[in-house]
Amino acid sequence: MTDIAQVLSKVSAAVDPVEILRSAVLSQDGFWPAQQRGAGIYEVQLFGVVGIGPSLSAAADDWIVQAKEYVRAAA
Repeated sequence: MTDIAQVLSKVSAAVDPVEILRSAVLSQDGFWPAQQRGAGIYEVQLFGVVGIGPSLSAAADDWIVQAKEYVRAAA
């Protein structure tokens, strides 16, 4: 996936949006932890947009919200 709009399109239609986001991060040579362990704060960064949360799922959800706002503001 090459741009933020493409990722958002796939995430919106996905049964498992976290997996789509994970694939997008990895396709851009990013890092995604293999397993979520213990308590902490997780961060997802892709295309200059950052999502954070208490779990990978929550961080992915926050990234989606932030990415939608970024696209809206850029339009």
